[in-house]
Amino acid sequence: MSDVAEIEAIPAIREGLFQLSPPCLFGSQCTACGTRTFPARSFCPACDTDAAPESTTLSPHGQVYSYTIVRQAPGGRAVPYALALIDLQDQVRVMAQLDHPPEDIHIGLEVRLVLRNIVPAPGVPRLGYAFAAATGAHV
Repeated sequence: MSDVAEIEAIPAIREGLFQLSPPCLFGSQCTACGTRTFPARSFCPACDTDAAPESTTLSPHGQVYSYTIVRQAPGGRAVPYALALIDLQDQVRVMAQLDHPPEDIHIGLEVRLVLRNIVPAPGVPRLGYAFAAATGAHV
């Protein structure tokens, strides 16, 4: 789902997590030590400074750090699917679903952010984020 007009009509799973165009996640960056986090935080987990972190956009590109294949899930969820820890180019690690055939996933796979409906069954759609292989994209 890459057409901005198409996804604008779907309510976000949570406000303030991402922007549509260009797709990217919102995080925070510590003004004292530079640590970046996702989701955005009101404090720095690295240096515990009193200074408020700044909002920042995060790179939509990264690599698979680790992953697991889910073969049993709650009702209404198609299996198997992959959950992965993604190391973004900003030195931020994000957990997300990985839209890629499980048998082709490997550590180090280059991925890119995708925004899509994350409600698997009929009902109220919700816009969320996932990652997909970055084939053809500069990472």
